[in-house]
Amino acid sequence: MTPLLDVQHLTVTFERPGAALTAVHDLSLTIQPGETLGLVGESGSGKSVTALAILRLLQPPGRVTSGRVLFEGRDLLSLSEAEMRSVRGGRISLIFQEPMTALNPTMRIGDQIAEALTAHGVSHADARQRTVELLDAVRIPDAARRARDYAHQLSGGMRQRVMIAIALACRPPLVIADEPTTALDVTIQAQVLEMLRELRSRFNLAIMLITHDFGVIAEMADRVAVMRGGELMEHGPVRQILRQPSHEYTRRLLSAVPGMGRR
Repeated sequence: MTPLLDVQHLTVTFERPGAALTAVHDLSLTIQPGETLGLVGESGSGKSVTALAILRLLQPPGRVTSGRVLFEGRDLLSLSEAEMRSVRGGRISLIFQEPMTALNPTMRIGDQIAEALTAHGVSHADARQRTVELLDAVRIPDAARRARDYAHQLSGGMRQRVMIAIALACRPPLVIADEPTTALDVTIQAQVLEMLRELRSRFNLAIMLITHDFGVIAEMADRVAVMRGGELMEHGPVRQILRQPSHEYTRRLLSAVPGMGRR
């Protein structure tokens, strides 16, 4: 099967006068349609930089110095900025870690979801209808009324659901979720993960799930890629990695999860 996303030998460098830091080094990975790939590692391992590089959202002094990012057969690194704007949100969407900083506090949440739709050619009338449908899909009760709320009027879990609704607005085949449950308590985290599983099945989503938590990987992922210091340590089916990790770094990560060996 042809991968939906095929990252080939990606290298990202942050350059300063007289010095250069390689944040991602020669990274290769793939995601198949409908698959969840867990990208796991400690803070500073290059996970989020990889996501930003895929979407061409790196800011100077960061830049991709080599590699290719093939998505649906096209190299994203060779597209014009106008072409990338149609990819972002339309074909690949991003769920941020902290919705309170990602959502606009001066706009009603319904308007923010509708904006994601109209930016990709949906009429205003259809966008209003789809907004309520999306809020309902992410399990926000009384969706038509809550669409008129502002972000500060929602709980942390509901704000994250709004971010997920925005990410799904144009029904992209790939969603990159960057630590989507880190800011939530464990009860709400479990609810959001269960909802993501349901939405993946409902919309046939592929998900790149970025996290430092192997417990989340065990719950959600089909395959896992372990990063450290910008390099890929190992990757493979999640059951295989959990049961027989080949790299010492992976074994240390697993040992830090309470009860992981018994689950």
